Amino acid sequence: MTSQYGPTATAYFAFKSMVFFPSKTEALNGLIAYLEANNPQSPLLNEAKRFIDDASELEFDFNRMCIGPYKLLVAPYEGVYRSGNHVMNTDETVRVAEFYQHIGLIIDEKFNEPADFIGNELEFLYCVHALASEQKAANNIEAFEELTAIADEFLTKHLGTWITPFCEGIKNHAQHAFWREFASELHLFVTKQMQ
Repeated sequence: MTSQYGPTATAYFAFKSMVFFPSKTEALNGLIAYLEANNPQSPLLNEAKRFIDDASELEFDFNRMCIGPYKLLVAPYEGVYRSGNHVMNTDETVRVAEFYQHIGLIIDEKFNEPADFIGNELEFLYCVHALASEQKAANNIEAFEELTAIADEFLTKHLGTWITPFCEGIKNHAQHAFWREFASELHLFVTKQMQ
C-alpha cells in the first residue's frame, strides 16, 4: 500500500485490507503504516504490532464473528441492518451495487460476498477517493468535486447508516482487543468523514 492518494484513501485501503485479509502481513503492515503516519497515539497501533509475526488469530476471531460457520455474531452486510428482518441480499444490497456503477464498478459474480459486504463498501470508498486524488493532481477540479460528492453521498445513504451497530457488534463480540480497537478506529474515521 502506498499513500500516494492521500490519507483518506489510505485509511479506507488499510481498513478494507484488514477485513478482506485479516491474517496477511501486508494488510497488517498497511494498517500499521497508516496509523503511524496519521494517528500514532491510537491504541490500535500497539495491538496491531503484537500480531506482526503471526496474525492468524486475528483471522480466526474475525471469521468467528463475521463469517461463520456457525451463528453470525456480527453481520458484515448493510442489508441485514437496514432491512429490519436480519436477512441478506435485500433490496439495499441491490441499491449498493447500483451505486458502485456511478464510477463503473461491478461486483464480480465469482466473488462470494454481496455488494453490501463491509469490505466492498470500504473498497468502493477507497476507489472513489483514489480517483478523486488523481483528478485533483491533474487539476481537474470539477471531476474531483464530483467524485468527492459521490463518496459523501455513499456515506450518507449507505455505510454511515450502519457503521455504528456493526462496530458496536465487533466491540461486544471480539475475543482480541485488536478487533475492539479496530472497530473504534473505523467508527471514528467514518463518522469524521461524515462531518
